[in-house]
This record gives sequence, C-alpha cells and structure tokens, in this order.
Amino acid sequence: MVVEELVDEVLRLRGRVLSQAREMNEKRGLGGHSHGLILTAVVRAVEPPTVAKIARSLGLTRQSVQRTANELAELALVQFEDNPHHKRAKQLVPTPAGVKAHASVADTRKNWLDKMGAVISVGELEQAVATLRRVRRYLEHPESPAEVAVPAKKSGSRASVKQP
Repeated sequence: MVVEELVDEVLRLRGRVLSQAREMNEKRGLGGHSHGLILTAVVRAVEPPTVAKIARSLGLTRQSVQRTANELAELALVQFEDNPHHKRAKQLVPTPAGVKAHASVADTRKNWLDKMGAVISVGELEQAVATLRRVRRYLEHPESPAEVAVPAKKSGSRASVKQP
C-alpha cells in the first residue's frame, strides 16, 4: 500500500536527518540533535518562547524540552527571562554565544542542504514538501478534509482529498 510505503520512507528519512543533524551539532560543540533543535526554536522565534510553546510546536513533551533548555542554559547558549504574560513560565532567549553557535551550525546545515539540492530538483522538493504538509495537516485535523485541500492548479481548479 502506498500510504505504508510513504510512512516507512518518512521514518527512514527522519532517522537519516537526525543522524546528520547530530553529527553537525556535535562538530560545533552542541550535545546532539536536541540541543540544535531547541536552540533553533529559540533563535528563530519571533518573540521569546516558553518551554511549553516550543514543546507544542515541535510535538515534544514539555519535560524533554525543559531538560534540553536547562542544558543549553548551563552552556550559556540560552537564558531564562521573566515572562510578562505568565508568572511562572519563563521565556527563553538566546545569548550572544547561542546566536553564534546557531549560526555556525546553520552554515554547515546550509552546505549540506545545498549538496542535496544539487541532486534533487527544486520542483521535486517543492512537491515533496507540499505532499508531506498535506499529510501532516490531515493527521492534525482528520475531521476537517478542507484542511488538506489540494492547492489550486494553474488552471484555477481545486480538488480535495477524501477522508477514509
């Protein structure tokens, strides 16, 4: 079944990406994948996030994000600041060292992605992103088929994915 093949490939791809990310992060002095993931979430946030907000957005447990955030704070890559919207939930902000570490990993990641982009066309990558996004949206909102509607084609027609 094609759906099973897709899930299998996604899981295999996830493993490969995590291995590559771990390698890149460790070469730059970060403690593996989770450090890079959480640091990126903090550095790229529009406004300083809380641990709970990062956990929700990444689909992780609050406890695992808290553990990683504490480790990043011990490494002086992030710091906890008072949150004007909540008494107990501190906000995470990157330190200058955290921004520098993120930029270093980002440069390495960009080179890695550029090499992949040289082998797989932009059109293929865009189609893969669109398809995976629709699958994710379906899994997030299976009761709302409109959430996974096929983007309008150049002719202007629009189709939707039928729910099983």
